[in-house]
Amino acid sequence: MSAEQLVNRFRQFLLWLTILVCVGLIAELALTGHYKQPMQVVPFALCGLTIIAVLAVIIRPSRHSIWALRGLMLVVVLGGLLGSLEHTQSNLEIAREVNSAKANAAVLSTALTGAAPALAPGALGVTALIAIAATYYHPLESKK
Repeated sequence: MSAEQLVNRFRQFLLWLTILVCVGLIAELALTGHYKQPMQVVPFALCGLTIIAVLAVIIRPSRHSIWALRGLMLVVVLGGLLGSLEHTQSNLEIAREVNSAKANAAVLSTALTGAAPALAPGALGVTALIAIAATYYHPLESKK
């Protein structure tokens, strides 16, 4: 097997892994009832759009589909950061209500370990990085 074939297989593996992670995230979000407020639907949309964009690169790879995927992945990373902020803020509000007598450091610690997992939305960012890695130095980038 040539180095080019090996790199192509690795790209395909990373693209399919991106889809698999998104499907897993959608299942996890659905099973935990992460759809009760409008903002909670955002990760579903980001995962759905990611699946579509990755399939476009798999089925019809082109310079445009690769750049569209990368652009969307930047949005997905921002969505993950926003989700982490939302989770932390939600936990912080609850921690302040429940532990109003505690010091700020204790309240912040509670906010980071509260009911809404503060780092869970980071899975979106990891998914985006996998997709970006799959298109890194893609041979179609140089073709016009």
